[in-house]
Order: sequence, then structure tokens, then C-alpha cells
Amino acid sequence: MTYKVLATVNHTSLDKKNIKQFKSGALAVAVEKASNGNDFVKHIKSTFFSSTKNQVIAKTIDKAVKDVSSGNITHAWVECPNVQINKFLFIKQPNNKAELRKWVEMFTSMVSLANAHNEKELSIHLNDSIISNPFGSLVEVAARTVESSSYKFNKTKNKTVKKLPLSKVTFTSFQLSASQSRNTSAAVKKGYAIGEGMNATKFLGDLPANHCTPRIIESKAKQLKKIFPKLKIKSLNEKQLAQLKMGSYLSVARGSIEPPRMIIIEYNGGPKNVAPAVLVGKGITFDTGGISLKPSGKMDEMKWDMGGAASVFGVMQTLARINAKVNVIGVMACAENMPSSKATKPGDVVTSMSGQTIEILNTDAEGRLVLCDALTYVKRYKPKYVIDIATLTGACVVALGQHASGLMSNDQKLADNILAAGENIFDRAWQLPLWDEYQNCTKTNFADLANIGGSGAGTITAACFLSRFAEDFRWAHLDIAGTAWVTSPKKGSTGRPVPLLTEMVLSSK
Repeated sequence: MTYKVLATVNHTSLDKKNIKQFKSGALAVAVEKASNGNDFVKHIKSTFFSSTKNQVIAKTIDKAVKDVSSGNITHAWVECPNVQINKFLFIKQPNNKAELRKWVEMFTSMVSLANAHNEKELSIHLNDSIISNPFGSLVEVAARTVESSSYKFNKTKNKTVKKLPLSKVTFTSFQLSASQSRNTSAAVKKGYAIGEGMNATKFLGDLPANHCTPRIIESKAKQLKKIFPKLKIKSLNEKQLAQLKMGSYLSVARGSIEPPRMIIIEYNGGPKNVAPAVLVGKGITFDTGGISLKPSGKMDEMKWDMGGAASVFGVMQTLARINAKVNVIGVMACAENMPSSKATKPGDVVTSMSGQTIEILNTDAEGRLVLCDALTYVKRYKPKYVIDIATLTGACVVALGQHASGLMSNDQKLADNILAAGENIFDRAWQLPLWDEYQNCTKTNFADLANIGGSGAGTITAACFLSRFAEDFRWAHLDIAGTAWVTSPKKGSTGRPVPLLTEMVLSSK
């Protein structure tokens, strides 16, 4: 199964010779404020609209560019009948120093406007400001955005739901050197793959819990291997988890008729002697809270409690798609947290794979219980570093809202690299402290650790708990409770933090 929405996203390098053969249904052009950065438009005009009969169109183009660049309007369409470019879409370009967010909004608008005008094909011109933007990844962000913003979930709707018309996007550039053209094409390819990975993550997240159990995720991982034979898939069932003495992990699954699965995806694209990066994703496919039952309001959103595992899935697909020269292991720790007569009770004490005992004071703090055993398990890979990703705490939503993922780490260099990756690719994180003073929160009279702390600093105390199982390697924790999905303006999964994680594993030391 492929998770692509757009059939094709590519790059075409134009020059003064081959531009005469260029054809496009709709051509989107970002207009700069000064209106002096439109050499491409001027050349298009001189090539296609220099004749007397096309002077009216040329003047209409000039007026559209002027109106958009001055800020009188945000965008303008210009119909161009009987020429190789059927229509222009001029859209206001952000200031060169603007945040990447503004650029993402612009590229998203291009796609939305093309779909609204029933365009099947769209060309987007990459002007010098975009290609040479201080954010070196802007072309990549553009390609990612056109793919990810084209996503529309309709798996569980009536089959008569229409697909969006846009199916092909071509990025154009003008007068680039050979090396610039190669780099631009590579950035488009990478961005397109990240967008596809985000859509895979969105799709898994948006599936209802009865369509996305641990065993279904296991089957989708096996399907992924059929598309990308380079991937290695291993899945541990309930019996195997018990043999590994993962008492903490298994305590979460006890109340559900759905058996747990820990799915490992290996991608080996780098040298054999290079240690792998390891990504560990929380995969609670539905979280009722267990015996510590959640309120019924918004409980439907707990189908997204497997957002960490879904993001690992998306990253591994992305790496395979671009044939990345890295070694990465993705672990999806999947289970369902349900109340029943067999369910774990508050006050129960379990033994983790590490040998540390845990008093479970709240069964709704279950994510850390599967993650701690998964963290112990991945020690065997002698990792370069480990990042766990989890929709772990509501406290993170309170602290950071839906814009930044929470980051905590036992290694500042690792944390710095993650923060930089997020800034470069506009999938940002914000670091919270993991000071020794917070570690007392896990103390209890009846076990080595308690699975919850006090009433304050809930995001940090959850990370403190996990840190006890990550002392033998460089480790970072991403709390994506606020960023994995949104409830407005359009409810659904975001595909985050696939861009951040992909950028991190491709660029980090």
C-alpha cells in the first residue's frame, strides 16, 4: 500500500532555450513585495505573450503582479487561452526573513487554490528567493507541503467521496547551474518523500481504533516491507514479550482482548560499522485509561494515542523511499489500554525488563509503562542515540499547546541537534528541564519507582520516569501530546514529528 496522495511531484530546470517547450495547466508564481524579482515572469511574457494579439494578456499579468506585490490582493488568477501555459496563479510571497510557517502557508494556499479551481496539474515556480533562502531547506519544505496538504482521510467514508483533483505538481526553476539544478531536484525528492511519510502517519492515526489494532499495525509494517524489501521487520507477540520479562509492558495490555505487539523495523542504508539511531514510538491504539478510567468527553481522541508509533512508521517509510545512507531502527510499542476484570489495578506492582519494580498508581499513565521496557530492549543495538516519541502527557498540551513538541534529554548535544533539526524543517520542539531535583517524584514506599509523580510538572516527571531506563545511552524524549493531532480547524492527525525525526537522523552526528 502506498500513502502517496499526489501521483507525481518533480522538478524541471528551465532556461532560455527549453522554456519554449514548457507546458503547464496552471503555473503558480510567488510575487515578492518589491515586484522586481520576477525575471521569470518577464521572460515568460516575452516568450509567449509578445505578439499583438496577446498584449491584453500581458497587461493583465502586469496588473495582477502589481496588485499582489502591493498587497491590494493576496492572489490573482490570469487565464491565458491558446498558449502553452493555460493560466497563472500569482500569490503574495512572504518576506525573505519570515518564519518558515509563512512559507508553509503560502505553498498550502497554492494547493488549496488549485484544487478549488479543479486543476489536475500545477506548476510552482521556485524563484531565486526560494532557492537561496536563508532556510536552506525551503525547497524541501515546499515539496513536503504540497504532498502533506493534499491529504484527505476517506477510508471509512462512503466510496462516492470524491478525491481532490490535483494529482501532479511540477516545481520549476530558471537559469540554474547544473549543480544547483541537481540540489534542487534532490530537495524536491526528499520533501516529497517526507510528505508521503507524514501522510502514512496521518492515515494510521486517523483510522478508528477498531481499524487500527496492534495486530493491524503489525500487518501494515509487513506490507511496507513488500514495497521496500530493504526493510527488516520483526514482531514480538505476547508470549515473546513475557519471555523477555517485560512485565511493565504487559501490564498495560492485560485488560484488553487485543494482544500487544512490539514491532521492530530495521533500515540499514549506512556502513555496517556505524551504530544505528533508534526511534521508539508509543503505540497505544486506544487508551481508555484502564481502571483509572478517563472521562467520556473527547475519549474518541484516544485513537491518536499511538501517534508516536505512527510517526516511527512514517519515518522508516521515508528513509526507505529516498534510499537514505543511514542506519535506523524503529520500534513501535503497541498495546490497547482497557478496563476489565483482568486489568491492572492502581497499587499493583510489576517488574520491568530492567529488573526495576514499578508501583502503578494510575493505570492512565500507561504510555511510560510500555516505553520503559522498549527502552531497555533497544540497549542490545548499542545505539548511537535513542529518541522516544509519545503522546505522553496532557500536561505538555497545557505547557506548550499545539505548536511545539516537548523535549527532554540526558545529553545536551543530542537535544541541541533535535532543536536545530526542528527549526530547519519547521517542526519545532521546546526543551524542558530534566534536573536531578525532579527525580524524587518517582519515589514510593512499595517499589523501586512509582509510575506517576505529584500534581506539578507532569511532562517532566514522566520523562524522569523514562530516564531511569535510559541511563546506558544518549537519550531524548519527545512528548507530542499537543502536536500529533489537532481538533480545529480540521480535526485529524498532523503527521508530526516525521519531518523533525527525518531531518534529525539524516543530519545528526
